[in-house]
Amino acid sequence: MRERIIAVIFEGGYPEHWITRDLATLRAAVVMDNIAKLNLLPELDEVVLLTNYPHLAAQAKLLGVTLAEEDEEPFHFGRNIQRIVAQFEPDGVICMGGAAAPFMSVEEFRQLAQNLRTNKSVVYTNNPQSADIVAFTPASSVLTVTPPETDNSLATVLRDQAGLARVLIPHSVGAHFDLDTPTDALVMALSPHTGPRSRACLAGLGWDVARVQRAISRMSQPHCELGLIGRVNPAVMTQINTHTFNRLRVFSEERGMKALAREEQGKVISLLGCFLEQVGAGQFFTYLAKVCDVCFIDTRVFFAHFKLQLTEEERFLSDLGQYEDIANPWVREFTRASVQCEIPVILGGHSLVTGGMWAIIDILKREQALSTVGRVVHKFPISSGSPLAGLKLSSLSRLGVHGVTVVAVDAPHGPVLDPAADHVLQPCDVLHCVGSEAGMRALEKLLGT
Repeated sequence: MRERIIAVIFEGGYPEHWITRDLATLRAAVVMDNIAKLNLLPELDEVVLLTNYPHLAAQAKLLGVTLAEEDEEPFHFGRNIQRIVAQFEPDGVICMGGAAAPFMSVEEFRQLAQNLRTNKSVVYTNNPQSADIVAFTPASSVLTVTPPETDNSLATVLRDQAGLARVLIPHSVGAHFDLDTPTDALVMALSPHTGPRSRACLAGLGWDVARVQRAISRMSQPHCELGLIGRVNPAVMTQINTHTFNRLRVFSEERGMKALAREEQGKVISLLGCFLEQVGAGQFFTYLAKVCDVCFIDTRVFFAHFKLQLTEEERFLSDLGQYEDIANPWVREFTRASVQCEIPVILGGHSLVTGGMWAIIDILKREQALSTVGRVVHKFPISSGSPLAGLKLSSLSRLGVHGVTVVAVDAPHGPVLDPAADHVLQPCDVLHCVGSEAGMRALEKLLGT
């Protein structure tokens, strides 16, 4: 008998400020892009969405999604996932927040579903400390544990209390990138892996990506002194060392501060936070500019160190560098000093120095590859309904496209340079092509662009 595998997506909230409303709109677009990917999987039996956004529920229902009812207020993640599992009785579950994995490919989702059928008593996660995606079997194991308040600790709870073996999802930009903050949205605006609904939403928001572009440009220079501050994952450092000529200056502290309840218990302490106390924000960024050419900072460690009771709006305004609108005087001065620093400084949350850096390295690899071509490069996105989806590159000539060379493919797992003729194209891939005008017109006609 075929085992029943479902995906459960949680997305909701009560945004009031313009910045949280904008981000909620983008998150909803990410949910819809991911639903479209999940719908392509025969290995998946059902997609379940729990949301308090009526417009998102209505759109998802049109794609065949099953809507789950929310438990009593206030929202409690653990009780809701237990109730959904008890109601739908699946054998395995892929569980994710609405803003999780916007760059995860169809193939990566398929592998997760297949793993749940092949392996038993296991929980897969993209992050051992603070999970954004959790896939586990048996699904009933979640009914035996103390329900966690948030999804970040679900994988750890299932390992410690239900005895499931914890396995990390293979490293990729799809597995690591998460939309948590406005800075993540700016990175999404520059990435070729952003889904069609999300890309249209970002264009409508019109947020300025110039600061992030300037930072990425600095990173493309040989021997750039790159600073990373906050909850930096060692895998990120390996990725940077593998694919760039940057010299790293890393100060990593307080990884797992949420999952281990250190922030909640007021136990977070940062050595750089102590330094900030001594010298002040202005002098801190003066020193930073002496040792770095560009720096990415996970500010939540500093905020927790100083035990600041900030609104979500204040954190997000700081990410965008809009210090004039920040009420908290310390955060306002810190943000102002970062904006006025001599070097590009990008502020954000945990996702900036983890998945955000994976995405930025991915952008750099693509730009470097295409800069060597020396000819006009045309881009062609492959949608889920594209006639090329699932076909090999060699199929182009059979379909009437001649005189075109595909020099690179932007795939969700990263750019593929000089792809082989047997490379299989997938939805969300972007073709980078050079060749004759007639060939480009034939390809445009084939793809309907």
